[in-house]
Amino acid sequence: MPQTPRQKPVTLIHHAANCSHNEPPGSLAALQKCLSSGAAFIEIDLIPLADGSFALLHAPNLEEDTNGRGNAPEMTKDQIQDLTYIHNGKVTGEPVGFLEGAIEVLKQYPGAQRLQLDLKPFSPLNQLMLDSLLSTLEPVMGQVQVTSYADWAVRGLAIHSPELALGFDPLLYLDLVEDEPRPENALPFRLGAYGLLDDHPLSAYQWGPAGDYFVARAEALITQVPRGCEWFIRAEILKMALDAGFDWIAYLHQHGSTVDGWTIDPHDPGQVELAQTLVDQGIDKLTTDEPARLAAKLNAKTII
Repeated sequence: MPQTPRQKPVTLIHHAANCSHNEPPGSLAALQKCLSSGAAFIEIDLIPLADGSFALLHAPNLEEDTNGRGNAPEMTKDQIQDLTYIHNGKVTGEPVGFLEGAIEVLKQYPGAQRLQLDLKPFSPLNQLMLDSLLSTLEPVMGQVQVTSYADWAVRGLAIHSPELALGFDPLLYLDLVEDEPRPENALPFRLGAYGLLDDHPLSAYQWGPAGDYFVARAEALITQVPRGCEWFIRAEILKMALDAGFDWIAYLHQHGSTVDGWTIDPHDPGQVELAQTLVDQGIDKLTTDEPARLAAKLNAKTII
């Protein structure tokens, strides 16, 4: 017998402003298309530049996202503003976007619920960066959320702007072992005894059941960010913890946080099953490249 859909809807986040269009992911054009289609929750990436600007880029190496070369965090807006995105292996005519452009687009859609800005700093945020970020966000503070795998950035933003919605992804501390090669110098470096990439001493050997390991890691990680910020955790890791007897979603709910599982591929039946399991466990949000397709496959009310 099919389960009754839960009363609380699950929110589906448009990863990299994907919304059934052919624009480069995370670009201003992609953001415009998503917002004009009525998307409620959209995620795009931000990388801080050397002059306090913020570019809409996923990777620091410009060759990965654009027709440029070099390390974006060491460059200024003037040095990269003439670059264009690469999409599906081809150079496009879409210029690299910047945070102020994204905010101007967002201001055209006062009904949009949330633009998630996934901040990817590769060093501590200096005062110039903090001031620039917060002043740019000020006109739309109620519509934006800054998330990051950099717990130091989340803590700094909480101090300087208590009203800003924040989120944390423990990606630098816990990650999956995947088939494809990892980027050079990507954290975590070590495969731990419990099957995850984890550089913490608690993963060095199997000192107890996997469930106890997940509890200990969750207890350590939760001290690194402000109470109540949203958590963004790989969906597969949430399932691993659940299979080991630890409900990480319930744990974070008990500590005043909501939870997102990323990134669900709705073309993969196994991923859809994983998403449904997390929905049944009470997850608040799921990140996916195709929210409409995932919504059609879930046994739940959804917000897309």
